[in-house]
Amino acid sequence: MLRLDPVLDTVLDGRTKGIPATATPFRLRDVARQGWNVLREDLPLPLMVIRRTALDNNIAVFGDYLETHNLSLAPHGKTTMAPQIFEEQLDHGAWGITAATAGQVQVMHHYGVRRVILANQLIGRANIAAIAKLLNTDPDFDFYTYVDSIDQLSHLDHHLSMLGTDRPLKLLIEVGVAGGRTGLRGIGQALAVADALSMADPARFRFAGVAAFEGVVPDAADNPSAVAHYAQSVVDVARALPPALTAGLDEFVLTGGGSSFFDLVADAFKLHGLGVPVRIVLRSGCYVTNDSGSYRAAQRAAAADPKRSWSGELRPALEAWAYVQSRPEPDLAFVTMGKRDVPYDAGLPIPFRLYRPGTGFIGVGECEVFATNDQHTYVRLGEGADWQVGDMVASGISHPCTAFDKWRFLPVVDDEYNVIDGVLTYF
Repeated sequence: MLRLDPVLDTVLDGRTKGIPATATPFRLRDVARQGWNVLREDLPLPLMVIRRTALDNNIAVFGDYLETHNLSLAPHGKTTMAPQIFEEQLDHGAWGITAATAGQVQVMHHYGVRRVILANQLIGRANIAAIAKLLNTDPDFDFYTYVDSIDQLSHLDHHLSMLGTDRPLKLLIEVGVAGGRTGLRGIGQALAVADALSMADPARFRFAGVAAFEGVVPDAADNPSAVAHYAQSVVDVARALPPALTAGLDEFVLTGGGSSFFDLVADAFKLHGLGVPVRIVLRSGCYVTNDSGSYRAAQRAAAADPKRSWSGELRPALEAWAYVQSRPEPDLAFVTMGKRDVPYDAGLPIPFRLYRPGTGFIGVGECEVFATNDQHTYVRLGEGADWQVGDMVASGISHPCTAFDKWRFLPVVDDEYNVIDGVLTYF
């Protein structure tokens, strides 16, 4: 159990986006008692909501996949930065939670997450000092981070030598890909880092395994075979490491697997043959809400391929609601949301429901979002799109990682859009 009382006891009022300005201040734990319903216009729009039934489905479906394939999960917490969701993921068997920054590690630890992978390079005195303090003051905190060069290892050693640490950093050698992002390129660089680790002060550093992220493979979306090839190259690096580096490990952590190609990574990693116990850790974060765009398309493509091991169905749990505010031209509508409310980096919102207050749901017709400003969304309308000012539009989103960060508060709704809970984020 995480330490969620401070979250649940947070007092909210109309100063928070998504809370009615007329609301009497209340604690988050009492949000369901407000009796709100989205379709009744009890809450101001725009609004991002979480569908409870979809969230439950995704947690169960992904959990079954992990259990069936003997996989561990450290979901990327940067997706939601919501301790309440972290707790649900941990309660359903997650091995740990993944962070992208030292600040995110601090939030996770503060609310009681006991194991964190920093899936990034730990760089800079203030960031290194923050992690050293956690290791020195909390002997039960299990922490891993990446190393991808001798220069970075020297950088860590320099700062830790001045800061002091009671426990060594657990380091995962990160393997990258040419034209990709961070991570060493090839077995030669890996062996050089391995040699440097072997000679490093064991009071400061401890080798723990190998890490990767297949999402940065160039043209991955159009070429899944390139992802499989990259995953195999990561295994090749792991196999090439000197036995002296892995001797004495309780387990070798082999981690990868984002939210698009996790099955390809998991299948490749099972062919490890490293001679020591191996824990395969996926870091999929977006599975928990999925989306209506890129991730949904990637997972459906995997499920349709008989050669791949993923066959589940994750449902979009995030919906963005907004009003039709203007119809200045026959085929053009504007709705009351924009870049400050919805993601736009991996695809624009996808309208899929239209609700007319006093009438009910009507067909959305042909429509396509083609642009967004800070607070406006441009929609091209076609056949059957009878949109009127004041109508409420529900849109699916693409890329949950840039959806949650736009909302401090997200209401959780049932299938009738009653607000039954609420989630706070800590970006």
